[in-house]
Amino acid sequence: MLTLPPRTQCGFSIIEVIIFIGILSVVLTAALGFTIKMIMTVRVNEHRLRASHYVEEVTEWLNGEREADWEEFESHATTGGTVYCMNNTLAITNTLDDLITGACTTNGLTPAIYRRELTLSKDSPTTATRVSATVQVTWIEEGVQYVEQIQTGYSVWE
Repeated sequence: MLTLPPRTQCGFSIIEVIIFIGILSVVLTAALGFTIKMIMTVRVNEHRLRASHYVEEVTEWLNGEREADWEEFESHATTGGTVYCMNNTLAITNTLDDLITGACTTNGLTPAIYRRELTLSKDSPTTATRVSATVQVTWIEEGVQYVEQIQTGYSVWE
């Protein structure tokens, strides 16, 4: 007669299952945290790229204003520095007279998180030979303030 070996059960104990679920949850939590951090970094970099565009836009516009009329250009600067809010969209027809004096009090541009300001200062209170322009775009994201800024020196054409 043939005898069968005793029956044994194969499988995982409840302890093994709990340990596996614990390890899996730690790995998934770390992966989720990394993914969220990467998404935030991508979003900040996207906003930084757009802010750089807004800074360059004003710089190119200022080059045209300086070339069009130096006396008009330097008359909008002061020795202490005049601040202009530039939260509007620039057009080729805009002039320095269209600018709003004073720091920006609200966000503008697109998306409406940016504040773009221009500071014009000159080297002499009467007839300036050099005007310094600082273009600054700021925005706040997740409680952190970011700044893109460029400072350019302009001088009268000889």
